[in-house]
Amino acid sequence: MELGRISTGIPCLDQIIGGGFPRGSLILLAGNPGTGKTVFSAQFIHRGASEYGENGVYVSFAESRDVFYNHMHGFGFDFEKLEEGGRFKFLDMVTVREEGVSTMLEMVLGEVSNLKAKRLVVDSFSALAHAFEEPIDARIILHTILGKIVRQQGCTTLLIVETPTGVERIGMGMEEFVADGAIRLLRHEHEGRLLRELEVLKLRGAEVGQPKSAFTIKGGFKVFPPLTVKEIEGPVKYNVIPHPETHLSSGIQGLDEILNHGFRRGTYNLIEVGRDVAFPLIRLVRPTICNFANQGHGVAILPPRGISAHRIKYHLVPPLEDETFNRYVRVVDFGDDDKDPHVLALKGKSVEEDLETFWSAVSKLRELTGKTVLSVVGVDSVEYMYGREEGLKILGRDITLIRNREDVRINFVRPTIAIADQLRALVDIYLKVDEIDGALFLYGVKPKTPIYSFDVLTQRGLSEVKLTPIV
Repeated sequence: MELGRISTGIPCLDQIIGGGFPRGSLILLAGNPGTGKTVFSAQFIHRGASEYGENGVYVSFAESRDVFYNHMHGFGFDFEKLEEGGRFKFLDMVTVREEGVSTMLEMVLGEVSNLKAKRLVVDSFSALAHAFEEPIDARIILHTILGKIVRQQGCTTLLIVETPTGVERIGMGMEEFVADGAIRLLRHEHEGRLLRELEVLKLRGAEVGQPKSAFTIKGGFKVFPPLTVKEIEGPVKYNVIPHPETHLSSGIQGLDEILNHGFRRGTYNLIEVGRDVAFPLIRLVRPTICNFANQGHGVAILPPRGISAHRIKYHLVPPLEDETFNRYVRVVDFGDDDKDPHVLALKGKSVEEDLETFWSAVSKLRELTGKTVLSVVGVDSVEYMYGREEGLKILGRDITLIRNREDVRINFVRPTIAIADQLRALVDIYLKVDEIDGALFLYGVKPKTPIYSFDVLTQRGLSEVKLTPIV
């Protein structure tokens, strides 16, 4: 934690805003109903008390103590334990009226002082302001909070402001003017699926390079950082996930769950990658390739345009042992006469001739292993080398061979290529990968799924891909 900063309780948000909120600041947290303001605020208070030794007070004008505690248990926040340990105080102000505001403020000031609290949440200032007939009275309360609690006692304060649907202005307007920072939470749709976004509107003393970030409230408030913030280099090894009896594991536990145990044999599948995604495409299927090859399955790869066979090997070794790679993996290189055992040289002149060469290599892998073969094809390479009409000509036969031989195909496609529409209509599984606010996300069209973040976690030299839904 940087000097003069206080953690938000959300690690990735701390990284994005330069270490956390300025200590002793007033931060507005605005958003429509249901955007996650209470979860954000509760996590700010809970982690402050439980992990940083900073006592907290939560003042609620929105829900009672029992409702709040029960709701927060679902996110893993045990406020009863913090309260019993003298680290936290919940003030239930649901029934406050104008004539009791002065008493309420004295109570809040007293609890902050008695607890030596370093964190305060007022949920919500909008509800408090509605108790007044004149806006000037709300301004007086705001300046009281700002002066006596934030400035004098150095208590970092989150002021929740409800934003009615369709209204751009935050609260009554004056809140944003006097605050040190302002964050807005948004809840809308991305291709018919829920997308949550956090927008840093302003923050004193911070350079915010990524003002908008996607987030989820699955198991707490989690912000997904842009790829430039976290390490995206490849893992050392992947855990092997054994294939179920009736399916073939993708090597990603979360994806297997989405696909109901993994890939069925004889399936023709599609991953469509958004035009703005700069993430190396081979990394998206690297866990799947490794999971097949490490269990003695053959893998044939026709890379996306511009990626050589040797570059594919660079991405797959050391996740695969060199011996395993050379034995079970074949990679197309157009016009390459290299005699490396993993290179499958195609001429790029006749699509029928090259398809026969490709399928001959697949057959040899099946004979070698006695198992289902995984093939990974960058369809943009097919269209670029042979043209749209030639690509479409062999599409039906390609699908038939996969289904009849009970192999598994994963096709990569960018939305700009001409063959994309035909593939979307014919495939069994259709997944899309998009870059949203700088982070990588995956979601299913067939079957339809929520949006999931795509994260690689590495511990003790072993890596796994974790999919976290936006809920």
